[in-house]
Amino acid sequence: MKKVLICLAAALALCSCSGKKAGINIKVTGASESDLILSVLNINKVDVVDTLKTDAAGKASIKIDLPYQSPNFYYISYNGVQLASLLLSPGDRAKVEVDSNGKNLKVKGSKESELLQTVNAQIDKSQKSFDSLSVQMIACSEIGDVESVQRIRYELGRLYVSQKQAAIKHLVTNPHSFTNIRNLYRQFNENFPMFADITDGVYFKQLADSLKSDYPLSPYVKALEKEAAAAFNEMELSNRIKDADQILYPEIAAPDTKSQIRRLSSLAGKPFILLFWDPSKNEQKMFNAELEQIYNQFKGRGLEIYSVCITSDKAYWNSIVSRFPWINVCDGMGVNSPALVAYNISTLPTLFIFNKKGEIAARDIFDKNGLTKAVSSVCLE
Repeated sequence: MKKVLICLAAALALCSCSGKKAGINIKVTGASESDLILSVLNINKVDVVDTLKTDAAGKASIKIDLPYQSPNFYYISYNGVQLASLLLSPGDRAKVEVDSNGKNLKVKGSKESELLQTVNAQIDKSQKSFDSLSVQMIACSEIGDVESVQRIRYELGRLYVSQKQAAIKHLVTNPHSFTNIRNLYRQFNENFPMFADITDGVYFKQLADSLKSDYPLSPYVKALEKEAAAAFNEMELSNRIKDADQILYPEIAAPDTKSQIRRLSSLAGKPFILLFWDPSKNEQKMFNAELEQIYNQFKGRGLEIYSVCITSDKAYWNSIVSRFPWINVCDGMGVNSPALVAYNISTLPTLFIFNKKGEIAARDIFDKNGLTKAVSSVCLE
């Protein structure tokens, strides 16, 4: 789900429209007559808003126009150190006191910012526990201490469950708070988001519905709605696969480079990758080269690839894929391809890894190491 948010960033990025203002008065001990950097979170990237000049007492102030008249996340940093995270709402007059090293932070005059400090403190504490346990597990694994590895893995699982339960409780307790965004998009590491199950879409929808009544134009509301829709589409696909006859996944029948109809069902009983991609994107064309290396590594173990190209320019597609030895198909219908409808595809590229039973074992893994590991797993089953 994390991919949907990134794909929407450009469309949802905050514009320069003026809304109601919020004010910041900050005092940084140890940063007299210095530059502070004020930044804003624009969905999935951080942009610099302004440079604040502190006086001899380390004080500075600024008034900010809040786009869409809705809360947003702001950060204040000094010499590369983040001093404060703020969640400013229209009309806020935030008073911030902090040391130049980011310690002893105090925030008043902004209820959402105050609540954000509590959320951040809880997340930081649990993240330290997660990182410590992860290091211990790696060390035990390297010396072959299987019993300790299993024990630590159990502790990590228990930590994950407790943190997710706490985040859900926070959502129920504070249904109209933007601080829930901090929890819903939390990641223990880059490959371990806290809310990644397809059933988690209900929480994104719940928050979007709660915030929309007060802030209908907020880009965060739109992003949450897209995230929820993606999860529900994935649930629908999962249900469709479970209900499918003969094979466990929706059929695709499309012409290959020789105009022969190739059916996805011909791969039944084999581990395979199903890829939907766009040849107009250079990074997606380059991904095929990495995919070729993985295919050559595992084809001896039965791996197959069924690649669906979404384009109306079949000649261009043919010139690109002629070198690749797997099944390449294209119906020439572009975004109107029925294959997209069959698998509820809303973003490209999209990748599924199926095991020999026809079950989805993983999806949307595009880094070479992660994909190699996932493919190796289904080939060994």
